[in-house]
Amino acid sequence: MTLNDAAQKFNNFQRPVAYFHVNGSLLPGEQLIYTSIQVNMSTGMEASDCTLEVVGQYSRFEDGKLQMDTSLDKLVLGAKLEVFLGYGESKNAQSVFVGYISSQEIDIQGDRVAVIVTAMDCKQFMMNSYRSLQKKGITKYSEAVNDVLKNYTALYKSKQVEVSAEVLAPIEQHNQSDYDFVVSLAKRLNYLFYVVQDTVYFVSYKKFTDSLLTVEPGENLRRFRREVTLANQVKSVTVRNHNTEDASKPFEAKVTAVTGVGGGKKAGADAIKLITATMEKVVADGSVRSEAESKARAQALLDQMSMGFLTGTIELSGIPILFPGHMITLKGFNKDLNRDYFITKVVHHLDRDGFDTTVHIAGNKM
Repeated sequence: MTLNDAAQKFNNFQRPVAYFHVNGSLLPGEQLIYTSIQVNMSTGMEASDCTLEVVGQYSRFEDGKLQMDTSLDKLVLGAKLEVFLGYGESKNAQSVFVGYISSQEIDIQGDRVAVIVTAMDCKQFMMNSYRSLQKKGITKYSEAVNDVLKNYTALYKSKQVEVSAEVLAPIEQHNQSDYDFVVSLAKRLNYLFYVVQDTVYFVSYKKFTDSLLTVEPGENLRRFRREVTLANQVKSVTVRNHNTEDASKPFEAKVTAVTGVGGGKKAGADAIKLITATMEKVVADGSVRSEAESKARAQALLDQMSMGFLTGTIELSGIPILFPGHMITLKGFNKDLNRDYFITKVVHHLDRDGFDTTVHIAGNKM
């Protein structure tokens, strides 16, 4: 889909509309004014969230007592909130966020009574469960993630957990929340752990390579910014651990080639000659028990560092079909800029000034 296609699909980006489901039922909107809606969805380890500010037209002080609009009574802690954004008629709006109300604030300014609620995805509940245990009979990090997620099936609709390789060391959760434990496994593999549209993802960067949108210069592209930096770029990563059975043969592996994400040919460490073989990262990791595990760990570390090489943002008219974890394509700029970029975060914002979407991008080659 191009930006022109999106304009045709979404009423030429005119008359933005929003509505909400609370615990599966439509939140009545006749008396409500939505002054600000912001949805933040990220492939980072933080929870995705939505902040909604709504004014009840019939909330008022009467006989010395505050009478709240009855529709606002539904916005209570723990309620399931689904957000729909679009253009034109409400029936054309699309679901962009599902989460649970985690905080509620009442803001009274004169006769104006507003309620501000923040909802977060199911990760917020995983942050509250701390355990110390060994995952018996489990030999893959992906299996350990599935074992954790089975405790939260009522809080999400589906999951996609990409299978990882077997490991020889026991998989243990040491005084960690379920959230921190899954995050630690994702970092070891250089996987992504995020929630979008009621689906939990524990996947690699290469899981989804499809492009959601092709962006060309024009009125619907409000701003494009891209930065490349040599910070934290290294020529190689080496991971080693001692071999208790044969001290002369430690488990050690060195990797130099970055796994490409998005377009481009040269990684940051290959971009200039100033980064030499002496600029390396060497890690002692007591959990690796074979050369193959050392190599996999080294590759994950190198790839993780490489993703800081290229970052940027694309500011657009509001497009509700954009989600993190996929690609977005630039076309019509120049040879250097025209390419696929990985979407790390999407921010949808709607207020009285309109509906806009900011796409955060990353890549590790140019």
